[in-house]
Amino acid sequence: MANKMTKAEFKEDIVSKLTHIFGVTPEEATYEQYYKAIAIMCKDQLAHEWYDFRHELHRSEDTKTVYYLCMEFLLGRSLKNNLYNMNLTEVAEEALKDFGLTLDKLYECEPDAGLGNGGLGRLAACYLDGLATGGYSSMGYGILYEYGIFKQKIIDGWQTELPDFWLPGGDVWLTAKPDESFNIQFGGTIESGWQDGYYTSNVTDATSVIAVPYDMYISGKDGKGISVLRLWKADAPGFDMSLFNQGDYIRAVEKQAMAEAICKVLYPSDNHPEGKMLRLRQQYFLVSASLQDIVQRHLRHHKTLDSIPQKMAIHINDTHPTLGIPELMRICLDECGYGWDDAWKIVTQTFAYTNHTVMKEALECWPADIFRLLLPRIYQIVEEIDRRYREFVWDVTHDARKVEDMAIISNGIVRMANLCVATCHSVRPSSRTSRTALPTDAGSVSPTPSSRSTSPNSSGTDSSPTRRNLPNSANSRTTSRSSTPLARSNAGTKRPLPLTSRRNRVSSSTPTPSSTSRSSVSTSTRDSTSTSMRSSTTT
Repeated sequence: MANKMTKAEFKEDIVSKLTHIFGVTPEEATYEQYYKAIAIMCKDQLAHEWYDFRHELHRSEDTKTVYYLCMEFLLGRSLKNNLYNMNLTEVAEEALKDFGLTLDKLYECEPDAGLGNGGLGRLAACYLDGLATGGYSSMGYGILYEYGIFKQKIIDGWQTELPDFWLPGGDVWLTAKPDESFNIQFGGTIESGWQDGYYTSNVTDATSVIAVPYDMYISGKDGKGISVLRLWKADAPGFDMSLFNQGDYIRAVEKQAMAEAICKVLYPSDNHPEGKMLRLRQQYFLVSASLQDIVQRHLRHHKTLDSIPQKMAIHINDTHPTLGIPELMRICLDECGYGWDDAWKIVTQTFAYTNHTVMKEALECWPADIFRLLLPRIYQIVEEIDRRYREFVWDVTHDARKVEDMAIISNGIVRMANLCVATCHSVRPSSRTSRTALPTDAGSVSPTPSSRSTSPNSSGTDSSPTRRNLPNSANSRTTSRSSTPLARSNAGTKRPLPLTSRRNRVSSSTPTPSSTSRSSVSTSTRDSTSTSMRSSTTT
């Protein structure tokens, strides 16, 4: 897919974009209009190449897609990178000379994309660039921050952070996809019980936020491949006209303001409860929208979720997207009718994790009370994972202190890194220095844990029993929380086809109401040698 655009074609395309989009002639156009015209040219061509690249990948039944979840992507400026990767730099320079312009001047018109501000984001951006250059099927997921980077100003000797308005010049690279929006729920009350042989779980009185996707194309060198970075923007489900007409203007726009707060700032201050809740909202907003989208894409080509580990690898970059683990469990259990054992097998064979720190104080944790209040159903699932993992660690070590150290929930704190290590089939440090420290500090049971690569061609499975073979005995010697309905509802579950009608896809106008989940509870015989978590109670 190497580019073969000539100088004449490039000039003709510039004039066309200036005339039809901006309504100006080349003589009247500003530098910023020239920059946006060329950016639109690149985006259109990348979209065309992405369509061809995706069609070529779908022709192969062995294609495995990498989904990369990260809270930030430090992309830099897209114009220079895309022209270089598409081999159009020299063509653009020659074409602009005829208009009396220099390419370097246009580069200065583009702001840095405010989607990240550190090494974590730069690593994520490099991965997407490398995957595209290698011709792999890949997609990144992040949040469309309004102020992802801050400007620094020194006032009276003190550093002062000011917002960086990047979208007016950077949104030219984004393509809105409102028809592919999803409904995200926060808070609410869980109503659960048995009905006609099914265990149902329904969240009522939840606050809904609409996740609207915006796609950005990431070009590979020499046009070998294209990666897509899907960024989610939060929107309120509707405008309360009745309150507005009554003169209650503040309450009328309150939902919109609360939704927009999710995407305002990258890493808001969390030294107060409101900040902690906003960060947790951001993280669940990212993973819930992304996992719903990933499952939706899978079901376009497959009838069930059984083949997910063979068709995709979901990578968690640092602990921020960890909630994707219980979110995929929720989708399997509540929306697709899977039992716990089969859902857990799918999840553990699909997720991989890159750890960026071994310092205990830097490993992300959440107060359990805030977690439970904001994400009640997700907390139920995490609590059940913790209960089973405690039993497993006790059976392996018979050491109560290790059980508590490695627990996912302990002393009113939910530990994200421990959840990743307990679940993911591959755990890898981001540097050579932390490689030897990671097993001990992260709470691995085995002194030599598996750290297999998650390349697109790997099977996504791990035969090591030290990480995932959790107990199925009801007589475990560990002291843990009593078995919840979540565990009891899935003993000996027979798996129906996914209930695709229950996906939280929303139209551009009306959000879908929360759905009632069902898990079948027949008494089919399970394979005693399964490598998934086993239910510790029977119905």
